[in-house]
Amino acid sequence: MHTPAGAITFGSIEMVGRRQRNRHHRPSPRFRHFGEDAIFHRYAADMRAHARSYRGYRVGGSGVGVTAGGKYVQLLGYNTKAAEGPRQHGDLCAEMRLIDDARSKASDVILEMWIAHDPESDDATGLELGVKISCVHCRTCFKTELRNPGSPLKRETRINFIDANGKKTPRSFTVEQILRICS
Repeated sequence: MHTPAGAITFGSIEMVGRRQRNRHHRPSPRFRHFGEDAIFHRYAADMRAHARSYRGYRVGGSGVGVTAGGKYVQLLGYNTKAAEGPRQHGDLCAEMRLIDDARSKASDVILEMWIAHDPESDDATGLELGVKISCVHCRTCFKTELRNPGSPLKRETRINFIDANGKKTPRSFTVEQILRICS
């Protein structure tokens, strides 16, 4: 694999600046028609209107997946948690809904996700990264998904965390990086 000057290679991922190139990504006009990052930020923020949480913590998400035929598909998700305590049937995080949406649209790979919510420190580690990252439940589900070779979630999938209020700088991590940071 050719590595441009200033790039970092990590497994099958080539990091160039804030973006990655991975073996699943094939830039095409079909993908570009979805728009730039700003439109995905807006989609994620708009999905917060569908979110339901007993504590008023609403999360929205958007993403891009790729089918086996190379078709790009838009993914949407939001959180629902009806009551405090253990998760009940139907309680899902935006990230899990995005993965389910990818499956329902026959997406083989999720390239990128954008998650919009209010800033909060990590629920398990207490890390303060300026934005809220995937919760401990999501990270446990990520590990399960990564063990399934048919899962659309890959180690190289990039997740962009956005402050829904627009006051903090968005942060981007691959699934593998999130799992490593929060282990």
